[in-house]
Amino acid sequence: MRKLSLFAALLCCAALAAVPEPKEHFGYSPGDDYKLADYQDVLSYFQKLEKSSDRIKLAAFGKSSLGKTMYVAFVSSAENLARLDRLREINRRLALGQASPEQARRLAQEGKVIVWIDSGLHASEVAPVQHSPHLAYRMITDESDEVRRIRQNVILMQIPVINPDGLDWVVHWHRKNVGTPYEQAPLPHLYHRYAGHDNNRDWYMLNLEETRHVTRLLFQEWFPHVVYNQHQSPEFPARIFVPPYAEPLNPNVPAAVMEGIHLIGSAMKERFARENKPGILSYHGFDAWWNGGLRTVPAFHNMHGILTETAGSGFATPRTYPSSELPERFRNGIPTREPSIFYQRPWLGGRWGLSDAIDYMLTADLAILDLAATRASHFLHKAWEMAHANIELGKKGKPFAYVVPADQWDRHSAIEMLRRLQMAGVVVEQAKEPFQANGKSYPAGTWFMPVAQPFRAYLVDLLEPQKYPEIKTGQSGPTKRPYDIAGWTLSMMMGVQVDRIVEPFQAQSSSDPDLRFSEPSLDHRDTSSFLATMDLLKKGARVRWAADGAILVEGRASFDHAAYELATPRVAVYESFTANMDSGWTEWLLDSFRVPHTMIRNADFRNGGLRARFDTIVLASQSAQSILHGNREGERVGGRASSGAARSLISIQRPEYTGGISLAGLAALDDFVKAGGTLLAFDAATDLPVQFFPLPLTGRLRTRPDNEPPEETSSTGLYSPGSLLRVNVETSDPVAFGMPKEAVLFTTGGQVWDINLLPEYNKGAREVKPVVRYADKNLLASGWLSGERSVLGKPVLVHARHGQGRVVLYGFRPQFRGQTFGAFRLVLNAIYLGSARRL
Repeated sequence: MRKLSLFAALLCCAALAAVPEPKEHFGYSPGDDYKLADYQDVLSYFQKLEKSSDRIKLAAFGKSSLGKTMYVAFVSSAENLARLDRLREINRRLALGQASPEQARRLAQEGKVIVWIDSGLHASEVAPVQHSPHLAYRMITDESDEVRRIRQNVILMQIPVINPDGLDWVVHWHRKNVGTPYEQAPLPHLYHRYAGHDNNRDWYMLNLEETRHVTRLLFQEWFPHVVYNQHQSPEFPARIFVPPYAEPLNPNVPAAVMEGIHLIGSAMKERFARENKPGILSYHGFDAWWNGGLRTVPAFHNMHGILTETAGSGFATPRTYPSSELPERFRNGIPTREPSIFYQRPWLGGRWGLSDAIDYMLTADLAILDLAATRASHFLHKAWEMAHANIELGKKGKPFAYVVPADQWDRHSAIEMLRRLQMAGVVVEQAKEPFQANGKSYPAGTWFMPVAQPFRAYLVDLLEPQKYPEIKTGQSGPTKRPYDIAGWTLSMMMGVQVDRIVEPFQAQSSSDPDLRFSEPSLDHRDTSSFLATMDLLKKGARVRWAADGAILVEGRASFDHAAYELATPRVAVYESFTANMDSGWTEWLLDSFRVPHTMIRNADFRNGGLRARFDTIVLASQSAQSILHGNREGERVGGRASSGAARSLISIQRPEYTGGISLAGLAALDDFVKAGGTLLAFDAATDLPVQFFPLPLTGRLRTRPDNEPPEETSSTGLYSPGSLLRVNVETSDPVAFGMPKEAVLFTTGGQVWDINLLPEYNKGAREVKPVVRYADKNLLASGWLSGERSVLGKPVLVHARHGQGRVVLYGFRPQFRGQTFGAFRLVLNAIYLGSARRL
């Protein structure tokens, strides 16, 4: 027996020796100064690991926006990986509550806890991806008792690169700049095709290819117990943020989930303390209110969503921080140099590089994995308990279901909403026969979502109005602002009628609803009408709009009352070198509705000929200063103004990516409109034409940048930190064709205007028409708002003549993150109008 044991040990050692170390593959150790691995580097390493070990299994799960294949690595014992399908089925049954109590107990003992760790969502935060080879290698080769226990009890689902397109852009940009004065220059475009940083704001809307693929893994196939999402931006000088999260708490997050998150956060902090690693910050900044991120959406699915934010140093460049550079306090007033409950061991400066960040990340990984391994059956059974409790709670009603009538103002958007909910694991039913609920009759074909389902919290949170809690400093101090947005009620965002059914009802239904899109409509109320219009124009059909917005097609309807002859739009969207997410979402909107467009840069304005090339130019939300001047050559665009070693990390942009459209470009834009062009300006960008064109408008609000840093805000003046507000619409204006007279718009503050022209002068070439006004009362529909009196009844969208052309000003972002389907018509109408001929 001793000989057999020795022989087995020798075989194990030989097998482990065949597993390549990261340095052997990369030629350096990921985390070394000035070195970054790209997607092919990382993927090929994981492929080598799979070939050399039976403790890892790679699986492709989708394509990125640019077509790169995305992979998940399953890391565990060989025995567990051999029965992976069985373990997945066990977890699915428990997560969906599809077991009796006795079955659940047995399955919890048989199954394995699943821990998800992803890396690289925000590609400019480089440490998570560079750490992923180290984590995989350690989990495969480490023979310590701890790691052997992890392999025995845990299935690690590791996504080594969750944003492969962004990783390659950032790494190749860094390689171009390393060793030059531009080593810290920011990438001059988004690190995702459409979303950039907002790729972590798409987790309930599911607009992006990557988000949809990951969502399928999380909420349809594997249902991990812990979803760990790594990032790299804690508040300085903390070295890492770990849970617990800050106030406020979303009441729809199950209490057992939040307590589990606290437990995991405590395990992480305790391990950091044991390893003598200071600078661990909690209960700060990142709140438990918002639904929409990769760490927050799982919490509404009974999963423990974990976020860490590890300190960076600027790509792969190390930095030494003198103690004198450290601020005295964090933004919330907590001292940075003295111990406190949620910052027990302050970090007091010193050298920090990419390898240090990786070392902290590995500590966090091991803390989570070890806790999961020692409480495996607990996590498995807890998933069943929460699913079962949600189902039973939903049966009691209040609410009992959400009904989506088939006869919608905008059927296309209703189906879009239902498809997204279903992708995220929500059960959608469709009535086979007529039924009654809340005293109302519904026909066969009606969709509804019973609240008695495993992910009840997710469904309720997305379809109920949010009421942001006003947490104040003292009795009358300022209200704490939300980390992201305050309100996101999906039906309001998308302009979909959803009936809230309080009491139980019975209906014969199918759990396989028909959510196929119908043929695009020619009803202007339906957003699919823009798809139909574009298809017709591409086929050479003549399409016109009547004065009431009716869509008329030659051979199908009379042209007697036509008011506008449509043509294929010629659209340009301004894309600056400051990586504007709002431009990205504008491009997403145009691509989604198949509107041909050109992304134009600064030189296009200066080179002239805009009117010959385009009918409409779109300025997505961006300050006038940034549009005009961008990042000026030789000016610092990031980093901290300081001395010594820190000075070398000041960001200076490459000259070819500096500047804006300039005053000459502004003049060209003015000429473009006066010559008959149409300018659309969103939110902050409206300041440019209002300030520099002779438009008879005065903005009433101070523009508030979306990334304004204060934790708290005063209660004076208008403040809308991402909320849904009621508006009245002038539906006779062609920009508003197809809109209801009363609607809900999303705003993060934005702008409203006073029209300065006397009525007798408001006509002809100077005419200004308000298209959308804020409601006169009951303005807030969902979220939080202060200072509403200053905007009641004020125009928030105006349509102004300028020379022979027009300027359409949106005091909000009508395409916000691709979520505001209810407002898309306001953009698409204006674009088609820009290329139309008035009859």
